Amino acid sequence: MKKFLKTMFALILSMTTVFALTCHPVMAHDMWLDVRDYTPAKGEDISLTIAYDHYFPTRGFMNPDDLEEIYIRNKNGEKINFKAFSDVEIKADTPLKEAGTYVISAKRKGGFFTKTTEGYKRGQTKKGLSNVIRCGYYAKYSKAIINVGEAAGSAFSKALNHELEIIPLADPGTLKQGDFLPIRVLLKGAPLPSCQINATYMGFSSEKNTFAYATKTDNDGRAKIKMLVSGLWLIKTSHMEDYPDPEECDDQKFSATMTFEIK
Repeated sequence: MKKFLKTMFALILSMTTVFALTCHPVMAHDMWLDVRDYTPAKGEDISLTIAYDHYFPTRGFMNPDDLEEIYIRNKNGEKINFKAFSDVEIKADTPLKEAGTYVISAKRKGGFFTKTTEGYKRGQTKKGLSNVIRCGYYAKYSKAIINVGEAAGSAFSKALNHELEIIPLADPGTLKQGDFLPIRVLLKGAPLPSCQINATYMGFSSEKNTFAYATKTDNDGRAKIKMLVSGLWLIKTSHMEDYPDPEECDDQKFSATMTFEIK
């Protein structure tokens, strides 16, 4: 009996540890791009806010200074940067004068988050700290797809070299309610199988961490999401793995989101 209880205790402890390692990071805030107009006319300014929240629509915003980069890549491969427009809103340096589909790309500055017996140490690895419980490194990537005039071109399907990336295999600007949006998830440029995908649309729910659609990628990193309604959509995914140097940190988590509009 004692041996049985000892075995069960070890099993429960092991399961609790796994739960803590895999589920706790999911509670971190999601980052996505909230574009003022996903279907602007030619020549209109492109402005957006950086959502940082658990709710869709957002209740919180990220300071643009926390981003490592944000830009629109035009048809010629040139980058159009953004500048501050208000306390939370940023605007592209130049309007988009040619019709077609464009992708806005954003990357948050990666950072360490270490828990010790004395509390959390933001921006610090395990090195030089005492009584460390666990260290995590977090990197967040976001993209938004906009259609200037009519949807056209293949910019939507080009990889942006994010460590974790959602790539649409069809232009959302050509889809309508009831269609399926095929996507592919890449981790460091390679297809990511069995990856959890969550998606929702504006107006589905005001509850925290609540999504209208869930699926997983196949062995080739592909999945399909049914566009249940027309309107604004958010797709998100994440991946956690061991950090390359265990003496510096324990694990690293990559998060990716994509926003777009279905007409």
